[in-house]
Amino acid sequence: MAGTGSICPDNSMNERDRTEGGTSLLEVLVATAAGLIILAATMQAISFFQRQFTNQQSALAQQQDLRLSLELLEQELHLAASDAVSIMKQDELEFGANVNGLFTTVTAPAMAGQTTITVDDGREWPERKTIQVCWNERCEAMTLARDGQRALLTVTEPISATIPAGAVVSVRNRVRYYSRRDDRGNLRFLRMVDGGASVLIGDVHEVRFSYWDGQGRPVVQAASVRRIVVEMSLRGSSTKTVREISLRV
Repeated sequence: MAGTGSICPDNSMNERDRTEGGTSLLEVLVATAAGLIILAATMQAISFFQRQFTNQQSALAQQQDLRLSLELLEQELHLAASDAVSIMKQDELEFGANVNGLFTTVTAPAMAGQTTITVDDGREWPERKTIQVCWNERCEAMTLARDGQRALLTVTEPISATIPAGAVVSVRNRVRYYSRRDDRGNLRFLRMVDGGASVLIGDVHEVRFSYWDGQGRPVVQAASVRRIVVEMSLRGSSTKTVREISLRV
């Protein structure tokens, strides 16, 4: 009986081994699941902060574009006289200005009926540009028939009156700032110079121009404009940027 009892398997020991083995596997599964949950939460947090960072960078870039656009508008308006304003609308402004600073001087009288003007330096004056020749408080607008040469400008129409030596010649660009919606309905702020347009800001909420005289009264006649106020806000922003720009008299 003693011998028979000595060869019987220890059932309690096998049961304990199975229990310990099952518990270890369960712990691994639980730990894995917990790790996956933590990993998913971490990835979600990273994605959220990436979106936040991207949105912040986009907002900063839009604000930078807004500031540079208004500075460019102000610089070009300072080149224009009040009588150079040709379009005055709430969402559109057009004026004449010499945006590239092209000036030269007439070096020999140009007689009425001629189509050429002898100048000090006519290089870099592009064909079809409008030029303005001023002398003795008089100014005449003309159009270049070809690119300017070293000492000569050629115009499309005969000169109507004799231009004396010493008269000042300058380019007069047609500059236009306006807002328009694209095909998706997004409002954009654009700049056009002599027919060539470019987008300054691509996601605008509102652009508004208003026109004032020297006494701070609103005006509708271009000759009376002495100050232009630009109000602009970006989409998704509650802040409105206002810029007051005075014109040369």
